[in-house]
Amino acid sequence: MEVVRVEGLGKTYPGGTKALEDVSFSIDQGEIFCLLGRNGAGKTTLLRILATQLKPTVGRASVLGHDVLAEPQAIRPHIAVVPQEARPQMLLSPYDHILYFCLIRGQSRAQARERTQKVMEDLGLWEHRDKLASDLSGGLRQRLIIAMAMVADPEVLFLDEPTIGLDPLGRRSVWSMLRALTKKGATILLTTHYLDEAEVLADHLLIVDKGRTVFLGTVDEAKGDTGVGMRVIVEPAAGNGSTAPEILEPKSAEEILAIVERGLREKRKVTFKPASLEDAFIKIVGGSIEVENT
Repeated sequence: MEVVRVEGLGKTYPGGTKALEDVSFSIDQGEIFCLLGRNGAGKTTLLRILATQLKPTVGRASVLGHDVLAEPQAIRPHIAVVPQEARPQMLLSPYDHILYFCLIRGQSRAQARERTQKVMEDLGLWEHRDKLASDLSGGLRQRLIIAMAMVADPEVLFLDEPTIGLDPLGRRSVWSMLRALTKKGATILLTTHYLDEAEVLADHLLIVDKGRTVFLGTVDEAKGDTGVGMRVIVEPAAGNGSTAPEILEPKSAEEILAIVERGLREKRKVTFKPASLEDAFIKIVGGSIEVENT
């Protein structure tokens, strides 16, 4: 079932800056859809339009069959948004964070207690319920922020850089949780600067550059469309001369075998580097994701 549809979407800010131009795509239920692009590419603008926080200049967008301009009130009860700058209150427990959020949404105290326990158990936070947020790891704090967003059991979750600043274990903890949510039917749209994150999570991805779509499809399609293949690095073995490494791109199994045989014969180290989304991204946008657009 289609959950999000975007057709010819554009956004021009006062002063003439075009943040988005002619963007189109759709997202099905249960997908993780990743938005990629360098700083200033338009990712957060697109997310905010779909979350009914910002109005587009041209084009159409709908969430759960409702137009974001004409029917924002019909969309908001069914979505949740976690902005990049979201942080927990460090002197509150995870239990109190979620309980208060339930109460703010109008649930009775009994309903709030029941919902709080369920959300915390679902997201692996129950055993940490009485700790202070300041004593949680980065991954657990981010789980807490997402747990607060899940109080209303949203059908669509919008996440802006959900793992920024987390250590590798914290990031993987959040990845596991997001996958668990989609298995229960949730649909997730997230922006990220971590290309390995998109490579692991994305069912489909959209790469934007200077507000325009430069790629739409799967991770494998991104690699295939750009001709990115496996690279082989041939370099001297430790203590075996100072010859510079060679970086080769074999096109067949025969070429790979020849490289390995040569490495054995010349006593050189041969390292295989599979094609990555980062390689494809660099070919698509002409540079690293860390480079800011102007």
